[in-house]
Amino acid sequence: MKNQILKLECIDITDEGYGVCKDSGLVIFVREMLVGEVANVKIIKEKKNYCFGIIDELLISSPYRVNSSCPIASKCGGCDLRHLEYRKQCELKESLLKDYLKKENLDIEVKPIIKADITDKYRNKVQIPVKDHHFGYYRNHSNDIVELDYCLSQSDNINQIYAYLKEELLLNNLDTNLRHLLFRENKKGEVMLVYIASKDISKELENLNEKLLNKFPQIISIILNINKRNDNVILGKEAILLKGQNYLQDELNGLTFQMNYNSFYQINALQAEKLYQKVKELANIDKNTKALDLYCGIGTITLSLADQVKEIIGVEIIPQAIDNAKINAKLNNIDNVKFYCDDAAKDYQKYLKDIDLLIVDPPRKGISVDLINYLNNSNVSQIIYVSCNYKTLIRDLKLLQESYSFDCIYPLDMFPNTLHIENIVLLSKI
Repeated sequence: MKNQILKLECIDITDEGYGVCKDSGLVIFVREMLVGEVANVKIIKEKKNYCFGIIDELLISSPYRVNSSCPIASKCGGCDLRHLEYRKQCELKESLLKDYLKKENLDIEVKPIIKADITDKYRNKVQIPVKDHHFGYYRNHSNDIVELDYCLSQSDNINQIYAYLKEELLLNNLDTNLRHLLFRENKKGEVMLVYIASKDISKELENLNEKLLNKFPQIISIILNINKRNDNVILGKEAILLKGQNYLQDELNGLTFQMNYNSFYQINALQAEKLYQKVKELANIDKNTKALDLYCGIGTITLSLADQVKEIIGVEIIPQAIDNAKINAKLNNIDNVKFYCDDAAKDYQKYLKDIDLLIVDPPRKGISVDLINYLNNSNVSQIIYVSCNYKTLIRDLKLLQESYSFDCIYPLDMFPNTLHIENIVLLSKI
C-alpha cells in the first residue's frame, strides 16, 4: 500500500494534529489535513492497523484553511496548526480537551480559551539544534534537521542575530562542536546568547563574539554551555560566561524578574501575564492566607501572589532558579516570601503544614501519587493546579476528587499555531 494514492475525506483531527481519514475501515492519518477536506493522499508509512499519508493534491479545501507564511511549516515539528485560522485553532484545542475529559469520564466545565493577542513573534526563548553543518528544528518524530533561516514564532530581533551568527559560524567553520544555539529575549529587546557545545570552544569564539557585540549591542550576555553527554538532554552542567552579564531581566505584571540561561520562564510573556492574573483571580485569599508554590521556578507565581497573602513559600529543585527567586524578591521589595531549594516531588511534606493554598505548576508528567495521597488526607483548603499537559492534569484531578471539588477548567493558549495548551483549575476541599 505504501506510495499508493487514495482519494480521502478528513473526518476528525487527532491531538497530534493529524487529519483522520478512512478507507475501507482502515484509518489513515494525514498531516495538515482539516476536517471536511478532500484530497488525493499518498501513503508514506504502513502500520498493522493504520497508515500515515501526506497530501498529494488538495481537491476540496476547508474554508478555515489559511496560507501559511512559513516556508518550512509542513516539514518542521515546531508549528502544527499554521494552516488553520487562529479562531479555529482555539476551538480545536477546546474540543480536544473536552473530548479527553469525556473519554476519562471527568465532569468539569471547560471555560472559553483565553486567546493570545499576538500569534506570531511571541517566543522569548529559542533553542536551535546544530548538526553536521545544519541549523534548524527537528522534523516531526525525527532527529533530521529542517534547515532554518527565519522563524515566524521568534522575534525579528532574534531572527536577525541568528541569521548573522549562522552565516559567520559556517563561514569560519566554528559550528563543528556546536550542539545547540539558545536565545533568550526580554520585552526591552535585550538578548542572551548561549552556545551549547560538546567541548570548550571559548577561544575559537572570541573574534566572533566581538563582531556580534559590535553589530548587535542589544546582546547583553554571551555564555558557553558545555554538554558532553550522548543523549537528548540539551544543557550540560558546566557554563562559562564569555561576555556581559550572566542573567537577563524581564517585567511581568509590574514585577521585575531575573533569570539565568537555564531558568524556567514562560515562553510567551504576554500570555504569561494573563495566566498569572487568572491565578490571582481564582485564589480565594486574604492577608491571613499562608500559601505554598511548589515548582516555583524563579518565583513568578509566588511573587505575583505575595501582595495578597500573609506569607508564601516557593520550592524548586534547580539551585540557580532559587538564587534568581531570592534576588527577585529583593528586586521587588517583597519580604513575606521564602524560597527553598528542594525536590517538590519528594520533599513537600515539610512545607505543607498549616498551608491554606497550594499552587502547583509541575512538568508535563504532573504531580506524584504520593503528593496526591498526602493532599487527600491534608488540611490544605485550596489548590490551584497549572498544567501544560491536560492528560496528566486530568489523571491527577481524578485522583484528587476523593477529597477536592472542582467545577471548571480554564484553558489558555500559551503557544499559538501549535497544539499545546495551558490549563488552570481551582480545587476546593470538600
